This record gives sequence, C-alpha cells and structure tokens, in this order.
Amino acid sequence: MTSNQPTRPGDAPTELLAVSFSYPPLAYPRSSQVARLLRSIPFSTTLVCADERGARRDPTIEPDAESRLRACLRVPFPASRLRARADAVAARLRLPVWGKIPDQYASWVRPALRAVGEFANRHDYKPDLVVSFGQPMSDHLAGLKLKERFGVPLIAHFSDPWMDNPFNRHGPLARRVNLSLERRVMNGADMLVFTSRETVDLVMAKYPTAWKSKARVLPHSFDSTLYARGAGGSGDEIIVRYTGEFYGRRTPRPLAETLRAILSASPRLLEGVRFELIGSVTTEALAESGLEGLPEGLVTLRPPVNYAESLSLAAEADGLLIIDAPAARSVFLPSKLVDYIGAGRPILGLTPPGASDELIKGLGGWTADPSDDEAMRRAAQAFLTFLSRNREERRLWGNPEVRRIYEVASVAERFEAMLREALS
Repeated sequence: MTSNQPTRPGDAPTELLAVSFSYPPLAYPRSSQVARLLRSIPFSTTLVCADERGARRDPTIEPDAESRLRACLRVPFPASRLRARADAVAARLRLPVWGKIPDQYASWVRPALRAVGEFANRHDYKPDLVVSFGQPMSDHLAGLKLKERFGVPLIAHFSDPWMDNPFNRHGPLARRVNLSLERRVMNGADMLVFTSRETVDLVMAKYPTAWKSKARVLPHSFDSTLYARGAGGSGDEIIVRYTGEFYGRRTPRPLAETLRAILSASPRLLEGVRFELIGSVTTEALAESGLEGLPEGLVTLRPPVNYAESLSLAAEADGLLIIDAPAARSVFLPSKLVDYIGAGRPILGLTPPGASDELIKGLGGWTADPSDDEAMRRAAQAFLTFLSRNREERRLWGNPEVRRIYEVASVAERFEAMLREALS
C-alpha cells in the first residue's frame, strides 16, 4: 500500500478498483494516460488490465507504473489460440458483428471479471469505487458488472466517443446492439468522464438531461519531467515533426497539399525546412498521402520510436504538427496533442474546427481546416515565418495558463475531486 492514503472509518485506506485493458508496457496511447492518472492520486488502487499476446510493448511508458498499485491483475488476451484463430478468420470474412459488440476485446471481459472475483475472495477485498477506462468500450461493460457485484459507484471514463465516433464502421445490427450497450453504461454509471466539452455535448445530446448532469470533463495530461530537452535542430535546418500513426482517413495529404501551395506561392519559405513524419503509415494511407513529387528531403518518413524517444524528439524539434482527417467538426482531443504541449514547441494544426483547433489557438498556435487549402497555406506560412524568426528561442512555447491546465498535477487533482464526489 502507498502512504498518505485518504481514509474512511477505522483508518482503512480508500480502495479504488480500476478497469483498463490498456496499461504499460502495452504500447497504446491509453496506457500512459491511465498509468499517469492512477499513480498521481492518493488512493489504494487495484487494477485489472490485459496481458495482450503479440501486442507491441514499450518499456519506456511509465516503467514503474505497476509498483504504484496495491495490486495489478494482468489477464491474458486472447484467452486461447482457438479464439485468436477465430478472430482472424472473422476479420478476413468481414462478418458484420464479430469484433464489433462492442469491440474486438469483448472476450476479455469474462476472464477479467473472474480474476477480480478470485482476488476479492483470496484477500477479503471490497472496493469503495470502480472506475473503467475506455477505449476499448468493453472495459465499461466490465465496470458495470463490478458495480453490481460490489454495490459501489462507477465512474466511466471515455477517451473517445462510443457510438458517435465517426471512425467506427458499424452495420445496422452492430449499431443497434451497441446503442443499447452504450445506453446501459450511460444510465448505470454514477459519473461519466470525457476528455472535451465537445465530446460531452455530442454524446449526451441523445440522452435525458438528467444523464448529462453526470458528465464531467477531464483532459489528458503531460508530465514535464519526462522530456529530455536538447538544443533543437541540427545546423541551420528547421525541423518540424509529427509523431504518430497514419491510418484510415488520417493521411499526410493535407500536409502535401499545403507544401505544394507554398512551393507555388513562396518557395523560399521552405528552404532549409524538413518535415519529419515519425510513426507507422499504412499502405493505404501512404497511397493516399500525395507526397510523391515533392522536393527530395522536404518530407521524410521515419519509423516508430518508443514513447520516451518520441517525447525527446518533440522537445528538440523547432515546431510540431497535428494532422487530422477533414470533418465538419471534431470532438477529438488526442493525447499526442497534450504530449506536444508538454514539449513546449510551437504547434501547427491541420485540423477541423473543434476541440484540438480551439486548444492550439488557446496556446497561441496556428490552425486551419484540412478541407480549406487556402487556409492551410496561410496558416503554414505564418507558422514557418515564426519559426524562422525565432530559431534561437528555446524557451517553453505556449500560453502558460493553458499549459498549466494540462500538467499532470492539475489533471490528477481534478480527477481526485471527481472520485471524492462519486464517493460522497
């Protein structure tokens, strides 16, 4: 048990039971965010998470995360080789509901619940509160079952929308079932936590007003101690970096179109500039990238790096880049953008109106809708002009009042207040 625990009658520590499929060392963005929250609150926390076979692992993500917990129950996934083969066959056949109710991790819920039950029986354990972290949304179904089993409040924390996520591709049957599942979670949870106000408004619009009153906003956080800060770009070169994956509708095309427009209007602005795209790119995203024909060395593709290195590369860049798929409005506030805030470098966002756009503007950065070629050209030109004029300036960039909102201490304080509210 950790020290400085909040207490209940009899001086017993307040017990938090957390459900998160993603947890270090699994190399998911959700892993770092959940671990950062749980290690920053003064509760005795038991966690059930996944031991996902074959998944990429990154030992640099919160390497001491497990030591901060009372107990860590790692439940294998998939539970058997037979299940893994069935999933692979279903994916090839594109079965309409397989892996979509609510997601491909649904088979993890039952063994996760069994692991918690066995732990509770062995240790005479009863939590005071349950919190479930989705994605995946299967975590929230486990959370509901645990709320029922122990008769305690449930907080359901969403990193993304569930049924209102435009990247989900559900057929009619899968959509109908998932709507029912989402409704059960929204009704059954005692508190609903989202990463942006835009997500709250989108998701809760279809539910009773009383349910919306249970919604809270808690953004992702960054930890300033994790950034190794160097001297910036090499020589006279200006380096702008993007760290993350390209897949589905998120491709480098907005950047390629912007660079072509600048090459036509003011090519000298790109002299001595290099854009580095660091991370995996699917074959489809590369085919749709539009990068072909750009001057050699203007855009380089670099393979994925571990989490610690990605933070260092961001902090050492001259500028940072966000690229999102076109949309009328985006509710997404990715953890990558919050990591960028921690890096303290100027940000250009080729992102639709919405949560990311407003945050970047609040920091003092530059944004443009990826569906507006002229707006992207103007924003990128202003961004590059700023970088060239402030090449030697290495102080932390960004509105300090906005930066403070996303510091881990500030976010953890808000999370702890939500936990206490649910307990009251």
